Amino acid sequence: MVKILCGQLSNDSILSVSLDGTSRLWNVASGQCMRVIPDPGAAQGGTSKVLGRVMCLTFDTTGHLLWTGDDKGFIFSFFFDLASGKIIKSKRITVCEGHPVTSMSARTWISREARDPSMLVNLGVNALCLFKIITEDGSLQLKRRFPIKHRFQCVRSTFCPLMSFRQGACVVTGSEDMCVYFFDVERESKPCVNKLQGHSGPVLDVCFNADESMLASCDVNGTIIIWKREQKQP
Repeated sequence: MVKILCGQLSNDSILSVSLDGTSRLWNVASGQCMRVIPDPGAAQGGTSKVLGRVMCLTFDTTGHLLWTGDDKGFIFSFFFDLASGKIIKSKRITVCEGHPVTSMSARTWISREARDPSMLVNLGVNALCLFKIITEDGSLQLKRRFPIKHRFQCVRSTFCPLMSFRQGACVVTGSEDMCVYFFDVERESKPCVNKLQGHSGPVLDVCFNADESMLASCDVNGTIIIWKREQKQP
């Protein structure tokens, strides 16, 4: 099962993480695995405990503020010292008690129409949520909620990388109904602007390359699909 995808700036490779404990580097053009990185061993110790199992985490753009999401529906914020590596617990935020937080992604701003610092969160209660980051200690305020199929798997989402001059502001998410969904966070009615079909199982993660010309998605069956942007006809 492929759990997480991560793109690369040169657009020629992609990194995947799976349940066998390995990271794998893939050639996008050929589909060949170029390198396998085994798990060197589980981490030990730690001083800043949370209430449940940590399912996801994300930093702000400065690297000084860290959020973690757990399987009990809580998000914790921490202050992170880059020099020493020390973290100090700041806030506990209840977002959906009893249901897992499976994905988080923070952005300073999404587009010229959406300039607030934002957090994109997948919740195991059939929801993709967009939160506004309202304080320097990482407190969150719900801004939008989008319906997707998400109850049992670790579904993840992402912001579209090109933000500066976009008309509207889009996010992309996997879903347990085997589809990839695109939502415009500024559109009040019918926010779903695109749906991709092609997987044979729940879609767990999605990842763009730097210029949005390609999108990768992975599912519970271990399949990775590379989607290419359709070129507009002159």
